[in-house]
Amino acid sequence: MPANRLADVSLLLVAFIWGINMAVMKMGISMIDPFAFNSVRLSLSAITLGVCVWLENRSRQIDSDQKPTSNSLPPSVKKWGVVIAFGLLSGGFYQILFAIGMDRTTAGDSALIMSSIPMWTALLAFIFLRENLEKIWSGLAITFVGTLVITLQSGGIDFSNENLVGNSIILIAALAWSTGVIISRPLMKTITPIQLAFYATVGTLPIHYFMAWFVQTDGLNHLNQPSILFCIGYSGIFSTGLAYAMWNYGVHKLGASHASVYQNLVPLVALAAAWISPLNEKITWIQIFGGFLIIFGLLVTQKLRTTPAESSSTKLQRKH
Repeated sequence: MPANRLADVSLLLVAFIWGINMAVMKMGISMIDPFAFNSVRLSLSAITLGVCVWLENRSRQIDSDQKPTSNSLPPSVKKWGVVIAFGLLSGGFYQILFAIGMDRTTAGDSALIMSSIPMWTALLAFIFLRENLEKIWSGLAITFVGTLVITLQSGGIDFSNENLVGNSIILIAALAWSTGVIISRPLMKTITPIQLAFYATVGTLPIHYFMAWFVQTDGLNHLNQPSILFCIGYSGIFSTGLAYAMWNYGVHKLGASHASVYQNLVPLVALAAAWISPLNEKITWIQIFGGFLIIFGLLVTQKLRTTPAESSSTKLQRKH
């Protein structure tokens, strides 16, 4: 199979893996508490990403054209601080909020809100990096409206509503991940996205172990149930592990702009998976309308960019 076609297949599979993972995570968290679920699935993710890093380093050693500086972490203390900050945001804060929010809202809403991450990343880049949004403000505005429609669809601002609370937490999680992407940009010249994801996951595992211990639930005592093991295994090995490596491969071969088209499929797959899965979530017209606005706005944004950013930092995608 030609390399470009293999990359397209890889990106398409990632869209399905990430979309299905929304329903899988929702089912898993409904059976055991979010903290126990996170501690085990992210342990599997760390192992899977570790294997991916080893394979990546091995392939770079074989390829004599690759510069050796991209195989190791930057040596300066300042850049180590950025690695730690990114880890706390993406591997710690984001993962905890995502699991808590998922426990309080639907898989469909979570997927649609998370699909707005490119918009938040662009807005944060405008605020902190002074990047120009003159060409793409209209697309971002459409995406923003769609995100608000999904977040507030449960009947206005009433924080006694469980779904609204969950949607708001998921929205904060999306902002946390986008912030991590922004601060990690200087690292991308000396470290690959898979390596950074591995260090962030391993470095924050103690936080997730502590949270699982602190809440003192019996979630870990139910790991012998096949349904729970399936959800943890799928989310930890495939969604947060192998899919991340596959996405990175697709971006490397085809570019971030090309890959972002496939990312727009994730919320559609998630809605379908949540509908046909045991969750049996109903697809509402508000979800359809809000999802359309989000995806349309992102497509408009991509189209209006005169020089799409193809830097390595755009390879960093959310880890479900």
